[in-house]
Amino acid sequence: MDKASIARIISLIVSLLTYFGINVPEDVVEAATGIVFGVLVLWAAYKNNYLFKKGHAQKLELEKKGLN
Repeated sequence: MDKASIARIISLIVSLLTYFGINVPEDVVEAATGIVFGVLVLWAAYKNNYLFKKGHAQKLELEKKGLN
């Protein structure tokens, strides 16, 4: 699923909640945003660093080929 599809699904959910008169409290929105942001930061750090076994192997291979 691409980013545009995710954005459309989220906007559809928000629109449906508004249409049916369901107001989400601001503190719930802020908490959900903080949690999602935190998860994305951790995922990006995991994917873009040599933290685990696979990353160490990739780093060694890059160093062997002089691409570091």
